[in-house]
Amino acid sequence: MCYATGRERTLGAREATAERSFPIVRHPAPGTRTPVLVSVPHYGTQPLPHITHDDYREPWFETFAYGFADTFVGDLYGDLHEHGATVLATPFSRMFVDVNRRRDDFEHQDGEVRSRRGVVRTHTMREAPIFARPLGLADLEARLQTLYDPYYSALEHLLTELRQAYGYAMLLDGHTGSPRRMKDHQVIIGTRHETTCAPELAATVAAIFTRRGFEVHENVSGYAGGNIVTTYGRPQSRRVHAIQLEINASLLMTTSREDSSPRYRAGESREGGSEHRPCSRVSPGGAGALPSVLASVHAS
Repeated sequence: MCYATGRERTLGAREATAERSFPIVRHPAPGTRTPVLVSVPHYGTQPLPHITHDDYREPWFETFAYGFADTFVGDLYGDLHEHGATVLATPFSRMFVDVNRRRDDFEHQDGEVRSRRGVVRTHTMREAPIFARPLGLADLEARLQTLYDPYYSALEHLLTELRQAYGYAMLLDGHTGSPRRMKDHQVIIGTRHETTCAPELAATVAAIFTRRGFEVHENVSGYAGGNIVTTYGRPQSRRVHAIQLEINASLLMTTSREDSSPRYRAGESREGGSEHRPCSRVSPGGAGALPSVLASVHAS
């Protein structure tokens, strides 16, 4: 398994072309580590190395790799290793492998994969094929072994390291959400309906945002927690607490989604320019209270 490390928030041109390492792991400086692991499964915007412009059914479908990434997610979570957390992310777009879905979340017929919102995306929501050639089951399995399984192996490895060091661990699965889907919800905490995390920890995370003036909701339909939180949130049996954090991307925008989206469709980076506000109020970087709350939860 290959781990890439670094302090840059996003992959630059050199990293994108030279390494394609998977997954990305950013460790805190020696002596600053906390028992918190931040997973950013929808960080990536990169296509797979062998995918070219000619592989898409329509030329503009190539920009879907950007569109399926969580908007400005690198600004929110990419540097949390500087606050003591370990950060895990993927450089590849979830269009090719969505590591927050179940491994078997796809349909197939006659040996061809068909998936609109599963572990891969082969078709649009209107059933239009995205790629010029269908994805075969064998090719999908090879892709999952290359990209999906190593992400979960890294999660297991990093959580085990933290549990061995502290006796417990917390997994924060970080996302930003579409304003169209999240509507007026600003911050949503998902704990699979209070099963993946101690309530004290969920309350601590909520307080980080309410103190800054944001409204926080919990376990809203569609945002209660994806496969990562479901798989690893075992507070009783494993002493691993897991929370999915969804922040409305509109909080980071100075222009509307409609004004910004043509630039994204044109393939421009989401990480620069004037479309987003400084993240200091929205960022979960003020999560310094979590280690002490974790300790108190497991003091007995």
